[in-house]
Order: sequence, then C-alpha cells, then structure tokens
Amino acid sequence: MNIETHRKSIIHRILDIQNEDVLNKIDQLLNDEGYVYDVNGKLLSVAEYKQEIEAILKVSEENDVYNSETIRNKIFKK
Repeated sequence: MNIETHRKSIIHRILDIQNEDVLNKIDQLLNDEGYVYDVNGKLLSVAEYKQEIEAILKVSEENDVYNSETIRNKIFKK
C-alpha cells in the first residue's frame, strides 16, 4: 500500500470513530508527532514548537528588539 492510499484509509477509519477517547488519543499522537515546520523545513512537535517560542520570547525580553519602524529607518538610513 502506498502512502497516499494508506493515508486515505486512515482518514476514512477516523471519520467512522464514535469514541471520543479514541479521538483524543489520535489527537495527542498527532500533536506529539508533528505540528509545524520551522524555517529550515524541519517538522517540529508541539513540545519543540513551544520550546522555540519560549526561547524567542526569552531573547526578546533580554535583548533590545527592533520594531518595524526602526528596521525600516536603518534600511533606508533615515
């Protein structure tokens, strides 16, 4: 079975599920497995995504962060 056929088979099975506990388990599995791609194309799990966001927020709190107007002024030498 190729991946596309396998994916469609799983989708059809999920659509037939009536048990919310099973759906919650599937949701958790999908959240753990992957959530979003980073700028390098790497798939991040929810935990990794949250860690990335927390790291960015920490850097922004500890360092000077330029707003759009400041950057625009630097680019156009105003």
